[in-house]
Amino acid sequence: MKEFFGWQKGDWGAYFGLLANNLTNYFTMAGLLIFTVGLPAEFVYTRIAPGFGLAIFLAGFFYWYAAKNLIKKTGRTDVTALPSGPSAPSIFLVVFLIILPIARETGDVYFAWKVALGWCFLEALVELSGAFIGDWLRRIIPRSVLLSCLGGLGLLLLAMNPILQSFEAPLISFVVLAIIFINWFGKKPIFPRIPTGFLYYN
Repeated sequence: MKEFFGWQKGDWGAYFGLLANNLTNYFTMAGLLIFTVGLPAEFVYTRIAPGFGLAIFLAGFFYWYAAKNLIKKTGRTDVTALPSGPSAPSIFLVVFLIILPIARETGDVYFAWKVALGWCFLEALVELSGAFIGDWLRRIIPRSVLLSCLGGLGLLLLAMNPILQSFEAPLISFVVLAIIFINWFGKKPIFPRIPTGFLYYN
């Protein structure tokens, strides 16, 4: 596939994969807030959804800008922007450990939502501190420790649940999984013109 505004074939697959992932996380969050917490659907769709989308857009733009500057600085051609979007574990954490208990205790779902916003702001400050101490932490903490934490989290939260669900319909799930693996790792993809990230989430 020829380059399109600097995008490669793998970039399209990553784009569709990230798009589907963010949409899945959004619908999960919206469903929990509406059906579990009890926030009005109109409030979720008119207040939370626009902020959700704007945050992803601004974060994506920032990471794109950082990647562009890195390309200019190093001259490398294998640079990509860091994927941005909501974390599924964080969604469940905030809903079930912050919003839901406060909403049940006070009977005010809007107050619970405001407390959750405060929590997210504090969490953002902690993450922002990584811009100043992240490189120092990376130097003093062995890479194996950092990668083992990331790998364990990925296996537990991202792999185990889908794998267990795949056994509920193995004839469908494992055939699809085989096609995806061939598309990703095979010399001759079965669907060469379809981004694998898009194929995976559909």
